[in-house]
Amino acid sequence: MAQVTIGILGGQTVVVVGASSGIGLAAARAAAGAGARTVLIARSKDKLEAAARSVGGAAEAAVADIRDPAALGAAIAGAGRIDHLVVTAVTNELYGMGVIGGLTDDKLERTLDKLRGAFYAVRAAAPALAERGSIALISGASGLRGIATMSILGAVNAAVTAFARGLAVELAPVRVNSVTPGVVDTPLHDDAERARLSAWAEGDLPARRFGRPEDIAGALLFLMTNPYVTGHDLVIDGGLTAR
Repeated sequence: MAQVTIGILGGQTVVVVGASSGIGLAAARAAAGAGARTVLIARSKDKLEAAARSVGGAAEAAVADIRDPAALGAAIAGAGRIDHLVVTAVTNELYGMGVIGGLTDDKLERTLDKLRGAFYAVRAAAPALAERGSIALISGASGLRGIATMSILGAVNAAVTAFARGLAVELAPVRVNSVTPGVVDTPLHDDAERARLSAWAEGDLPARRFGRPEDIAGALLFLMTNPYVTGHDLVIDGGLTAR
């Protein structure tokens, strides 16, 4: 009789908010590869359905925008019991960049949507989380070091990290952590920006390469599967903040 291999997340449900591309899609693929039932949530129906097909296995898609708490809540409720929640969704972070005199009210609001989205997702998922499940929120390196033109984004990223740390105490024994990526090759970057960042990373970043979504997904999988890590900010930045 053939032996059936069950992954480390076999029988568990992983909900990924912001799963249609980039880090979210990589996280969904990593979870599915570990045997989980995955529920992918994002705002673009076509991109989301294509992402779910690429994940394969027991992957499901639910359309919702992180800026719409009712729709996001309904999508998360549809997942049923949740073992792990991963929130990677952001509006275009690059939109909120700029010197302080040029930061409009709209740029402020759109940047704050990252924190709002994390709040909406956790609030909706908390009642459905397994007792010893986990939550992981994506922060960003600008929350750890001052970066010109990223003052508001840095403040929001620092707030996401603090939010996760507070939740680790409030929701225990559910484990809550944040992940702080550095510069990662995602669809936010156009071809010219991707080439510029890749050349910079290969020349100046201690890791000597551009980060990939799979690098961050590996960290997220670690946080899902290690039962003794909570209240932690895991920095995966190629050495950016060590400089």
